[in-house]
Amino acid sequence: MSPWDSLDSWSDYSNRPPASLEETIYQHFQQWRRQEAPHELLNRFRQLLTQGDSYPDATVARALFALAKEPNAEREFKYVLNRCCYTLINFWYTQPRDHWAIPELIGLFDHNSAPANAPDVRRVQALMKSFATSDQYAALGRLAQILSAPKRGSGTQAAVEEQPLGYRISHYPFLYHGSLLTKDSDQEQAQNVGDLRHKAELKLAVNLARYHSGLKQRGEDRRLASPTLLPAADFQQAMGYYTGKVDGHRAQRDLASWFSTYSKTARSFGRFKDEFVDYLIGPIAALEPKYSGNHFTRNLRQHLYDTLPQFDDQPINDFILVETCRQVLNFLVVDNPKKPVFRRYCHLIEDIGHTLTMGLLLRIVLFCAKAKPWLERRFSILFNLHERRLCKEVPWLVTSLEHANLALITNFNDVGYQF
Repeated sequence: MSPWDSLDSWSDYSNRPPASLEETIYQHFQQWRRQEAPHELLNRFRQLLTQGDSYPDATVARALFALAKEPNAEREFKYVLNRCCYTLINFWYTQPRDHWAIPELIGLFDHNSAPANAPDVRRVQALMKSFATSDQYAALGRLAQILSAPKRGSGTQAAVEEQPLGYRISHYPFLYHGSLLTKDSDQEQAQNVGDLRHKAELKLAVNLARYHSGLKQRGEDRRLASPTLLPAADFQQAMGYYTGKVDGHRAQRDLASWFSTYSKTARSFGRFKDEFVDYLIGPIAALEPKYSGNHFTRNLRQHLYDTLPQFDDQPINDFILVETCRQVLNFLVVDNPKKPVFRRYCHLIEDIGHTLTMGLLLRIVLFCAKAKPWLERRFSILFNLHERRLCKEVPWLVTSLEHANLALITNFNDVGYQF
């Protein structure tokens, strides 16, 4: 990630008035994307960026060179390149027959061009190399992985263990928004990612429903194709915990609904905090009694005491609930994406296992659905940080992502399948 990747740099860039130099380039690609086939556009894109001094449209080439010479080019040229890419990607995405061209376009930045003689071209080449280390290009790479995944297939368990974690992103649609969108993403890009996610979630829900039904009818059968990496016994245990009764007579979502109603009777936010800890920890303590008051629970309670103390005497409102749940998710999973610390999360899954840990997180987002995107972004931070590691090197994270799939799909899917 580039050291220039900061919110301020994008804010400065996005607040600038429309720049004719940039629009010249964008409009150029908008014009040709309707006239040329993808392979011709790929050649055009490559030629402009690597051989701009011989590009047929001199006006467009001069605009590119002028942008590369601007004083803030080290900070801002990546946004220009990203939008150039998405000018083509957003168009190709609407035409499934052209999806193959998207990974091809993204792959152009992986190839080192021979150093050019012209100083202007060398400057653009240097900025392209810098772009390949940016958040924007990392997000593009994940998109390429998703669109290439059907060609690769999932492979055997042993093969998966030897793969980089990044190869698995297509299996975890809840990561898409946090891992494919960057701070400069526009509405069209967000809509396309949402569409891609919905299709992946629909496919996952169907596969989970079929596999779950097959296990209930036939028991563990090696001929059943599992949509997860979890052993059949672990899968059944997790599904039972995320969808079955957790306190003797209520499922997770029913427990959350009950607590949501009960919390409205709290006279103040300060009174609510203790009750929230009891709601979160109660199902864990029922199975692991030490959690009724151990070090972890005391720390969680103290964290809540320290959260928004200026509102302790006030009635609970939507802002307070959402911000509180976000702060608890930061505490439980990971906080700062720039300096991510997740020791507490790792300790929790080592101590009580993935199922109870994910159940704890699930109770938060079932109680406050507006915090669900925040939880997804917490996992995106972990995924983005470890995506180059082999799956066998981060088994705790792979298993966490598998459990998050089950917990979120079974409780939040809107595709008509009940689990």
